[in-house]
Amino acid sequence: MNSKTTLTEKQLVLILAALSALTPLAIDMYLPALNSMEAIFNETNARLSISISVYFLGLAFGQLFGGPISDAYGRYPMIIVGLLIFCLTNLFIIFTTDIKMLWFARFVQAFGGGIAAVNIAATVRDMFSGKDSARIFSLIGSITILAPLLAPAFGLGIMSIFDNYRVIFVVLLLYSIGVLFFYKKYFKNIKKQNKSRITPIKNYINVLTNKKPMLMILALVISSSGLYCVITSSSFIYTNHFKLSSFWFVLCFSLNITMMLIAVKINLRFVKFRSPLKLLKFGMLSQLFLGIILLLINKTTNIYLFAPILALYVSTQGFIFGNAVSLILDKFPQISASANAVIGSLQYGVGSFSGFLSSHLNDETLFPIALILVSSSFIGVVILFISTGIKNEFSSN
Repeated sequence: MNSKTTLTEKQLVLILAALSALTPLAIDMYLPALNSMEAIFNETNARLSISISVYFLGLAFGQLFGGPISDAYGRYPMIIVGLLIFCLTNLFIIFTTDIKMLWFARFVQAFGGGIAAVNIAATVRDMFSGKDSARIFSLIGSITILAPLLAPAFGLGIMSIFDNYRVIFVVLLLYSIGVLFFYKKYFKNIKKQNKSRITPIKNYINVLTNKKPMLMILALVISSSGLYCVITSSSFIYTNHFKLSSFWFVLCFSLNITMMLIAVKINLRFVKFRSPLKLLKFGMLSQLFLGIILLLINKTTNIYLFAPILALYVSTQGFIFGNAVSLILDKFPQISASANAVIGSLQYGVGSFSGFLSSHLNDETLFPIALILVSSSFIGVVILFISTGIKNEFSSN
């Protein structure tokens, strides 16, 4: 860790975790409010759910924009700018009742969130490398994962008390202001070393043409697209197909996140004496196996069978994301934010596409969703083994 700063490891992990929690909070906390928003916006649940996919797109573009600028001018100013955009658009969302303006505002909100989010992994990479960075990523992930675990329950609680979706965005506004305050207080003395000119095209070409790490990026992005399909389709899975109440929807959704949290904790323990690559392979192969099971039982109406297996499928991301990002960013020490922007933009872009695809293919059964899950896992595994088979590029990690 950088010895020039008095920022402790605990403070770094907690603040960056709070910052990375913005995205799951902004997505998952208002899922329970979608049904009540139908009357206010005079729109269907499906059209309102587009705001989730729009949010993923905004995150993708925000990361592409913020990554190279951050590599040139540092993480601190870009995170401040991103948080300010996020805060201001919350105010706009609170007062709008037009669906198109909601989509636009959610895109801009996510754009600001993407500018901030792209610098989280880059900040860690500036200070740590190798197994240390994988450990810090897992620590941040183990805390961040609480956000999607608690967010739907918070949203349901707010709707139960106030019966007004706007209060959810008021809470988001206050939370983002708090994150901005603490980040500004504790990170103001963190300066990026070796500043360079803004060369986004050069940086992105460097990442995109580096064959071996780029293949691993594609493996990560495609395998994780199943998670975004689950998030986008969660309302249909639990409330439409299995006919669950809002309370049981929150419990089932929380089960997914709880299992992921357990997986992150297990990964955090094993990364001390197992290579990130071995743990990554275990996670992706497990994901494929569970995806096949979900495809085989896609016609079930037994929630007690389907929900635990889906939760296990989601949990494999606890072995996949942190290890993959650590391995990839170690290959781009000077342009880590640009590399992370490629990861994030592709991840959210492909995730958004998988959400749109599951909605388009929706035939009122679980088959299209299960097919997307197993297909993304299979393609991800194939690409991963191709990338690691090229001169054992990542074998030393």
